[in-house]
Formats: sequence, C-alpha cells, structure tokens
Amino acid sequence: MEKIVLLVDKDHQKKIFGEKYYDRMRRIGEVKIYDADSYDDKEYVKSFVSGATIIVTTWGSPVIDKDILDACPELRAVIHAAGSIKPVISDEFVARRIRITNSAVAIGEGVAETALGFAISACKGFYQLNRDTSRGIWRENAYDTVVDFYDINVGVISGGYVGRHMVKLLKNFHVNVYMYDPILTKEQIAEIGAEKVELCELLSICDVVSIHAPSIPATDNMINKGNLCLMKDKAILINTARGSVINEKDLIEELKKGRLFACIDVTDPEPPVEDNALRSLDNVILTPHIAGTVSNGLKRIALHACEEIERLVGGEKMRTEVDLDSLSRLA
Repeated sequence: MEKIVLLVDKDHQKKIFGEKYYDRMRRIGEVKIYDADSYDDKEYVKSFVSGATIIVTTWGSPVIDKDILDACPELRAVIHAAGSIKPVISDEFVARRIRITNSAVAIGEGVAETALGFAISACKGFYQLNRDTSRGIWRENAYDTVVDFYDINVGVISGGYVGRHMVKLLKNFHVNVYMYDPILTKEQIAEIGAEKVELCELLSICDVVSIHAPSIPATDNMINKGNLCLMKDKAILINTARGSVINEKDLIEELKKGRLFACIDVTDPEPPVEDNALRSLDNVILTPHIAGTVSNGLKRIALHACEEIERLVGGEKMRTEVDLDSLSRLA
C-alpha cells in the first residue's frame, strides 16, 4: 500500500485541497496530512515523512533534502502541487533521480484563459469604451476602437504548457496563430496548431501578442526597445508570464507614444512602485498577478495532483513529470 504524505501547510491545505481530494488519495493508500504549524522542527518533519512512498509538496513546503530522503528509502515520487519545482528540490534529490511532477499545466490553463480574455476584451475595446461611456460618450469612438476577434494574427510566445493551452483555446476562433519558440521545431509547433516564426517576425505581423515564456536568463528582457518598435500600430501586447521577460522601461517608453495597448498581469518587481506609469497610462490594463489560479481555481491543482498519483500507481506516464536534466531551461 502506498503511503502518501502531504508536506503542505494548513493555509494551502485549505486553499488547494480538501476532503474531496484526500478521499480520492485514500483510495490509493494511507494519507498523512501535515499537522504542525511550521517546518522549523526538522526532526519532526523527518519523523512525519518517514516511510513515505509519495510526497506531495506545494508553495512553502520544505526542501526535499538528504535528511528527508534518508527517512523515505522507498520514495517513488514527489508530486509538486505548484509551479516551479526548484524551491523544493536539492542537489541530493537530483542525484538520486527521484521522479517529480509539477502542476504547471493546471495553473497554466487559468493563465491561458485569462490571456484569451485579455485578447478578446482588448480587441473589442472594452476598456477604452467603458471609459468613454463613463464620460458621457456613446458610440462615437467605437468604429476606430473595436477590432473583432476574427481573421487577425495572434502570436504566442513559447510553446510550454500555457502556450499550448492558449493555442488550443484559439482554435475555437477564426484567427491565424503564430508561435515563437526557439526549442520547438516547425513540425512540433504545427502539431500544437500554430505556425513557427522567429520573434521579430511574430512581433511585426501579429495584431495580438501573448507572452508565455518562462523567467530564465535566456528570456530576460527578451521584449525590449529593439523589437517593440516592430509591432503594428494598435497591436495588443499581453504578458501573463513573468515581468522579467519585458524591459519595463522600454515598454513604458513605447506605450507613451500611444500606438500600442498592453494587458499586463506581471511586473518586475511586484508590486510596481506607486508612481509606475503602468498604473496610470490609458492604454494599459494592469492586474495584480491574478492570471493563474487565485481562489476556487486552485482546486485544479488538487485534481491534477490526484490524477498524477493515479497515473504513477497505475504504471502510466505522468503527464507533467519533470526532466531533471533540463533544469537550466525551466523557470
């Protein structure tokens, strides 16, 4: 019988999990739910996880280090109920080649759905027209503002979980979908449902550009003065990925020209300072990093964790197993 240990603090137990998901895990084996108020007592943590065959972690969970691994000699996998696995893995963990999954796909579905919402609402001019109607204007600016979400070019930057789900959603519309991803081949991107193009071409031909790239050294300031100028007049730039992907100073400089519209959910740093121009420019929608799972949507993560455990125990391939040899390319 499996011994499933949730190294999840009480706050995240409430937000992410619940009896519905614990009961689903109990069909597989014994389930232990962390009961201390912190992870400060290292000996207690080791005692609590002792003998675990599956450990579930999330934001704020302790690093799975040598001490924890030594206490779990039969550990089969760690199911990380959050995004990046880097906060919970150690060098010893990597050396022992313990299997691990993350929940990026569950989080990413919400991110992509938010990006699509931004795309449609920005094209239709909801934000500007709402401002007009509040000032007594009716349809005077509608024709010059509205772009119907039809027969336009939509660019997706990065073909990870979020970018793939974005393309899946876009297939429901009559739009042309382009993707930039330096790792994926033309054939792989075609299989996702998009056409592969280079970054500069994507920025120059697309009416909507949605960024879904990870925050890694290779993507730092990837969108900057040198390529923002390539974007079409009235193009829409959406960032629900990470603030570091865009050079914020360059973006603000371009936005002040009034020719672009931006939907920004992430900044660097967060939150932005009170006098940051992104807070006040009329052609910017700024939200406080809510594109992913925030409230009830967090339950998607619990569902995904349960499904991954079931796949593991059933001998199936886990959907989001992380290749430990490619950590340098991961956020």
